[in-house]
Amino acid sequence: MTTHLRHLALGTVLPAFEGTTAPAWLLDLLREGLGGVVLFGRNIVSPQQVATLVRQILDARPTAVVAIDEEGGDVTRIHHDEGSPYPGNRVLSENGDLDATRAVGRGIGAELAQLGVNFNLAPIGDYATDPLSPLTTRSFGRTSQVNAEHATAWVEGLQSAGVAACLKHYPGLGGSLLDSHLSLGRVVAGRAEFESEHLRTFARAADANVASMMTAHVVVDCLDPGVPTTLSETVIGHLLRDEIGYDGVVISDALEMRGVLDHASSLPAAAVGALRAGVDALCLGAEQFEEATRSVVDAIVAAAESGELTVDRLEEANRRIRAMARAYPGTPGVPGSADTTAERSIGLAAAWGATVSDGDVSIAGGGVHVLTFDDRTSIAAGPVPWGIGPELRAAGVTFTDLVLSPPIHDLPDLSGVAPSDVVVAVVRDLPRHPGSAEVFERLRAPRLIVVDMGYPGTEYPHATGVVRTFGASRASAAAAVRALTGMA
Repeated sequence: MTTHLRHLALGTVLPAFEGTTAPAWLLDLLREGLGGVVLFGRNIVSPQQVATLVRQILDARPTAVVAIDEEGGDVTRIHHDEGSPYPGNRVLSENGDLDATRAVGRGIGAELAQLGVNFNLAPIGDYATDPLSPLTTRSFGRTSQVNAEHATAWVEGLQSAGVAACLKHYPGLGGSLLDSHLSLGRVVAGRAEFESEHLRTFARAADANVASMMTAHVVVDCLDPGVPTTLSETVIGHLLRDEIGYDGVVISDALEMRGVLDHASSLPAAAVGALRAGVDALCLGAEQFEEATRSVVDAIVAAAESGELTVDRLEEANRRIRAMARAYPGTPGVPGSADTTAERSIGLAAAWGATVSDGDVSIAGGGVHVLTFDDRTSIAAGPVPWGIGPELRAAGVTFTDLVLSPPIHDLPDLSGVAPSDVVVAVVRDLPRHPGSAEVFERLRAPRLIVVDMGYPGTEYPHATGVVRTFGASRASAAAAVRALTGMA
């Protein structure tokens, strides 16, 4: 029985690992029955290397799920060294074309499929209702209806390319202003309001057969006060399974995050609690390697032996994960063989279609000084490059490149800026960074253009012109440069 329980326990666990090749401990556990792995930017150097890595994993366990966070926009693993060529979610909803959103999901799916990655932990389904939300432009937003329509279209596009989608973070944490990586958030809303604003997207995607949903480490007062969703049988077992009727894979958000870990007291306890609540697959986190994986598996086995977890619950979880792996098998191909030219072109057009300019935004007629307030707005995104520098250079523009890295306390010396010169301030989500906002308020130039690549709503009364892109991907940067230079 213990061998069987260990196999079932392993089948629910998706750890991370270090390096660009699979370590021996990971391959050993995969051969024993480990459910799969989650790839991060540190595991990725080139398409060829990723394809080779995935072959290692699938050779050890052909039915493993190989997961990754590839949202496009600000969150990318495959393109972590340069930024995503695909626009993010808010850009797509501002553009307003569901076919374009579907195409972006399809393009990302095609690029992952050729690498053998068969499980994408995307897209975001949360409807951000406040400019201070840590989700910012990762949320499709605008209205809850638009949010639901575009999230579902993105899912359809991704899954049409043969990659399982994961809508996150069920049942919706867009009403929380706290980052779940750092603390347990709370959504205060009545049941009717919550269903209309937040749950709507997840219910619609369930009807559209999204392969998976990821739980939120957040307390929703109207659903289960005091208990994070990841640990709530009421929110997962009763609402999602029984009321909504969803039978796809439910995966936890990273269990290393304080939003669940502080409540559960330890990683193994969080894993057991999540399984008991109805979670099928356990994402252990970005830095939970061999020791953590083995301790979680041991805790699951012990819980099953004591009766805290039932064997039926573990078998149910394994059944769902295996079914998803069969429906979306990972098969590494030839890196670079997927032709996503059309999808990338549609993404660029969507980024331009979403971009809005006010006032005089031309950089012609003088020297150009680009001042980037390089605030990192998302732990999920990590240190992915952003800004407009590479696209300006590609357009043949000569400019002074000034980057303010956090913590930002003061402006650089701009005394050499001539009256005919233009200062382009590149910012995103300034309201989330009071220190940067205070420094920005002291910025003055005869010609000041703001390129806002974040959540909409911030006003810039002392700017001569403003370009709003609603995202900071390479596609959005190209759209901003097109607005600044007037190039068609």
